[in-house]
Amino acid sequence: MFLIKQSNFWSLPTNGLHSWSWRQILLLRPVAKEHLIYKCGRGDKFSLWFDPWMHGESVHTLYGHRVIHDPLLGRLALVKEVIKEGRWDWPANSTDLVDIQLTVQDIPISSTSDSIFWVALGCSLSTKLAWQSIRARSAEVGWHRLVWHPARIPKHAFCLWLAMRRAHRTRDKLLAWGVISSASCVFNYGEVESLEHLFFHCPFSHNIWGAVLSMCNILRPISQWSDEVQWMLDHARGHKFPTLVRKLAFAASVYHIWLERNRRCFKNEFMPAQEIIDRIKHDVALKLWLGRKTQRCEWHHSLCENWGIPLGEKT
Repeated sequence: MFLIKQSNFWSLPTNGLHSWSWRQILLLRPVAKEHLIYKCGRGDKFSLWFDPWMHGESVHTLYGHRVIHDPLLGRLALVKEVIKEGRWDWPANSTDLVDIQLTVQDIPISSTSDSIFWVALGCSLSTKLAWQSIRARSAEVGWHRLVWHPARIPKHAFCLWLAMRRAHRTRDKLLAWGVISSASCVFNYGEVESLEHLFFHCPFSHNIWGAVLSMCNILRPISQWSDEVQWMLDHARGHKFPTLVRKLAFAASVYHIWLERNRRCFKNEFMPAQEIIDRIKHDVALKLWLGRKTQRCEWHHSLCENWGIPLGEKT
């Protein structure tokens, strides 16, 4: 709302000294205008020339730049400059101004302040509504609750989301793009680094994920990435404590393995597997302890001991 209330927002050029981010916002003005409804009140907030208050368009768009100079009101004039005693009162200095006076007669004036609505009168603008209106919706994916559950750790969830979309720039992709000359796994096991190799075919990450599963009281063979995802989808449904542990553990494992991969690639620093496991354990335990009270039963008691979560209730 702050942006669209500025008197010069609709007239700013998209080039010049503006930052890249600001230029991208300015390029979205036509999209915003399709959904915005400007409702005149007493004319105290809208730019007379540049806000699209006149039947969805601005005076400047309809009549050009010259019309600004004809009434001698200046570029910063507000709509209230042409309202007197509750009626439209445009100067008759030119044929354009006379035409505007006739055009605005069906636009009601009131004693309330000017208002801007989104899509329909009475509907206030919010970032959520704006995003839902302008984005292209895709089909819902089956793994979204595994990634975007309420108890997620944001940076872990984002990393897992990239993995689910196969968007991580693994070395096999970089080799295909000609960025690097070798796609060998940075964990020094002699195989090509791909998403499937990294999660969790590589012996280094395989051992980490196996240790994490053990802390979840899960003993089973580790399979390829797509099978591990499917197993998580089948065994991490709902909001019970063991389910939450599995979701957090899975995302934390993907995050810290990818972090270690980048550490070795870009910093030439190496962290032993046990320290990575300890960091996964720390992140999950802290989130569980801060996020909810531990439930007292034999199964949860075992999980809490595995992850180092105090059994007493939070104070």
